[in-house]
Amino acid sequence: MAAVFATALAGFAAPAGATAPILLDPNGSSVAAYGGWAAWSRADAATGHQALVIRSPQGTISLAPVPESASPFDVELGPTGRSGVAAVYSRCTNAAGLKGCHIVELRLGVAAATERPLTPPGGGSDHEPAIWDGGLAFLRRNSSGGSEDPSHPGHRPDSLFAWSIGSRKLQSLTLPVSRGAHGSGGENWPAGLTGLITGISFNGKQVAYVTANLAGSFGESTLWFEPLGGRPELIDQETSGAGNVCAPAFVSPVLSGPWLYAYLHACDPSANVGFDRLTRYRHGEVQSARYRFISSGDESITSAVPDGTGADWDANGVQRLVTVSWRKIAAPIAQTFCSRTDPFC
Repeated sequence: MAAVFATALAGFAAPAGATAPILLDPNGSSVAAYGGWAAWSRADAATGHQALVIRSPQGTISLAPVPESASPFDVELGPTGRSGVAAVYSRCTNAAGLKGCHIVELRLGVAAATERPLTPPGGGSDHEPAIWDGGLAFLRRNSSGGSEDPSHPGHRPDSLFAWSIGSRKLQSLTLPVSRGAHGSGGENWPAGLTGLITGISFNGKQVAYVTANLAGSFGESTLWFEPLGGRPELIDQETSGAGNVCAPAFVSPVLSGPWLYAYLHACDPSANVGFDRLTRYRHGEVQSARYRFISSGDESITSAVPDGTGADWDANGVQRLVTVSWRKIAAPIAQTFCSRTDPFC
């Protein structure tokens, strides 16, 4: 469990009263939220591309005045100072290969706002950005394939950086690496894996992110917390095998106030939805949302994020629950294939 969590963010306090989910967009996916604002991607049947959708704190939903994208936006929201909120995401010449990607910022609630390029020093294909009050965390593509190529899991993963916007230096963050081991059931887990890095959250002082690894028919999804200048701390981990109805994953980590939030899509072999959970972690305390965000364990869900007192998620379109209640649970035991005590072996 992480030793330190920041307490910087005061979330939007949504009005009480709604107990049933509200369907915001039947064609939406990949939702992010901050400060009463939300943003997500909407499939455009006419073009085959994705549009960026914005919901204001007053509840107004509109298309952002920006071009569509060939793939869902890797959008994150965060503060920009003086109560401003910005969306950041990447634009790529080849979205499937994450080639030629650069990061842009869009100020929300600003009349005639347009995309502003953010150009970290050093050059490269940058994606998965997260913004916080003049700071940016992001991934820089590894041209040899890296974590984005599951057929070559031993390759060096994409680099994770923090950047004070406008400065000439980047801060490189240490990434976790597997030691390798033989499992008690005869499974072999290779050494040197970091995996596909996804779902970055940033609060100016710490980052949270997810790694996913695959070795043969065995896989794992791991949730990490890392102070800038520190080392990654394992928070939770889920393993999978050939019997799973889909690939288990932690999705959409969010650092909000003293909590780290993440949704576990467990993909139980029997499609039991009871193993899925929206979880929040702080200082050894763990809580799980009482609400079930999907109706079957094999449904698709790629994001579930806190939004004030409630939550937004994207199973069967983007939906919102105004208020989520929580219950304290025992700290999950990080699943592992390894016989050693270190969960990430």
